[in-house]
This record gives sequence, C-alpha cells and structure tokens, in this order.
Amino acid sequence: MSTYTERSFSQLPIFLHNLQRTNPNTFTAIKKTDTNRFQFCFVALGCVIRTFLRCMISLIYVGYLPLLGSYLTTMYFVVALDGNHEPLLLAIGLGTLECEESWRWFMMKLKECLGEDTEVGFISNLCDKIDFGVQSAYPDSYHGYCPKDIARKIRELQSACRKPPFCTLLRSPIFWLDDIAISKWTRAFFPKVRYNVKSIDVPEMLQIISTSIREFPITTIIELINTSIQSKYVERAEVEGSLSGGLTPYVESKVQKRVNKSYNWMARRLYGDTFEVDDNFATSKVQLERRVCSCGKWQKSGIPCGHTIASLRTRTSEAIHEMVDYKFTAFVYRLAFGSELVNSIPSHVHWEIPNETVVLLPPSKK
Repeated sequence: MSTYTERSFSQLPIFLHNLQRTNPNTFTAIKKTDTNRFQFCFVALGCVIRTFLRCMISLIYVGYLPLLGSYLTTMYFVVALDGNHEPLLLAIGLGTLECEESWRWFMMKLKECLGEDTEVGFISNLCDKIDFGVQSAYPDSYHGYCPKDIARKIRELQSACRKPPFCTLLRSPIFWLDDIAISKWTRAFFPKVRYNVKSIDVPEMLQIISTSIREFPITTIIELINTSIQSKYVERAEVEGSLSGGLTPYVESKVQKRVNKSYNWMARRLYGDTFEVDDNFATSKVQLERRVCSCGKWQKSGIPCGHTIASLRTRTSEAIHEMVDYKFTAFVYRLAFGSELVNSIPSHVHWEIPNETVVLLPPSKK
C-alpha cells in the first residue's frame, strides 16, 4: 500500500486532468516545492461551483480535519447550505502541513474559482490560522465563529476553572469572550450575509476519511469525495422531483411554524405597505416593499418573520412565499439539482494523457 500511495502522487496531475475532462469547469491546483515534491492540492467540481453561485446562500463554513498516514496531514474543506438547509461540499484541499501559509493558499484558490467579485461570508471554528487565511483572501468579508464551538470553549474553560476561588468559574469565560468581537458570535449582530446560520455539519465522508486507520492514496481520497458528492446530487434530484409547493420542505416548515406562532398577533397598517405589529411582548415595524422588519429576523434569515406574516394575514399563502429569498424556492432547488450531474472518474486504463507532463514527487514522510 505504501508503494501505491507514493505512486499516487506522480499520478495526481493525470488524475486531475481526467477529473476535469469528465466534469467540465472543474477547478484544480497543485502546489509543489522547488524540488517537485507535493505540498498542497485544491479541487472544486464545476457543477458544485455553478450550484453555489446560482442557487445557494452566500455563506461558507471553513474547516479542516487531520489525516492519518505517512504523507498527508490535513484535509481542508469548505461547505455551504442549499435551499433545503442541507450541507454541500464546495471544495477540498489536501496538504502536508497546516499553517497560515497553507490556509492563505487554500483561500486564494477558493477565491479564484468562485470569482473575484463574488460576495461571500464565512463561519468557522475558533482558529487563528483560518482567520488569517480568510482575511488574506477576503479582507472585506464577514468572518464569524460557530456558536457551538464558542459553547464548547466555554465548557472547557469552566472545567479548567473548577478550583477556588469560586468566582473564577463565573468570570473566566466572560473575560475570554471579551477578546472576541461581538459581531463574530452574537446573533443580534450578524449581517445578512450570515443568514442567521449558527453552524454547518461536516460531510460524513470527510469524517470517515479522517478517522480511518487505513492510509488512502491521494487519488483515492479525491475519488471517494467525488463519489460522495455524486450521490448527494442523485439524492437531491429525487427530492426536487417530489416538490409540490413553491418552497423547499425546510423553508415550508419554517414558514408554517411562524404562521402558527403569529396567529394572534395584531397588525395595524400605518401607511402604504408599512405595518406595526404587536406580538404580545413588543412592537415591530414591517416594510413589505423593502423586505425589512425592525426585529431583524426577516432580512437576516431570508424567510419572513412572524411580524411580516401577521402583516400579510389577509393575503394568500402565495403572497407569503413571494417574500422568501428566491434561493429557498423550489424553482431554484430544481435548477440546482435537477439539471446538474457529477460524473464518475474513468478507470486509469481509460485515462487521457495530457500533452504537458507534470513531474510530481511524493512529499517527505511525516
């Protein structure tokens, strides 16, 4: 296996060429040392890039997982949510080390494949190296932290502080949060680009590869991930074929919950399309034409809040659906998964050999 794993690095340029040949507009990149030894690679399937740019909310979860084995140490990845609030792997990177420079290279390649002018926000776990990479490639973008990771860190601090004096238990986590900008973790300060998303799950296939005691050749890792994305497209194509309403099932459920919750809220027209809504606790102002509610939930989630729904109570359900961000509609979901395919990589006996030969040696062992 070790010999095959070593040989897979020299095969990688040909492998990626055939991945691009069977999946048009796929973006790949390899970084190597001056002595032609592998350092990093980046892969983003063409259909996934198109799906994200046309059909998904502009928020990306950035993360990494360690890899067991003699050569590769880290798998970088970015994940986004589709209109049904399900994660889709956008791109991966594989490298021999995890450092600020590797994150900068990975994020620059992501920007290159998504386009210079694509506005996007990021969330991640607490990691200074990720923050460095995001700010290097996207200095003007929003980058927040996953609240689940914030909560995990607080629990760790509390556990470490279970010693006298007792006040340490109460104060340390609070002081630690003082060092983090409030806009990076507090829902009330999220910009719209975050769409009120608190966390995004890591795709199962990445976790399987990361925790496997078997050392996979680099070409096998990419092939497994390609197959996993292929199966996701097939599964979601079945979902889009069964859609009967105007919204995805996840958003339809969200809207219905807000309809039920706001059934006794009092809406009063102030003027034109502007309403004042009493939700029994506070009063909010809704401006339908601008798609804005003073509670902030509508513009940050892309889904009408209860105040908006109360303002539309005299109208049809279709009127409520029209107020949902178009990327949550059944039409866009069908566009994403009903018209795109991920193609399998041909067997190596059917590989096309590119005209330009790329010399790539395996990295030094860990």
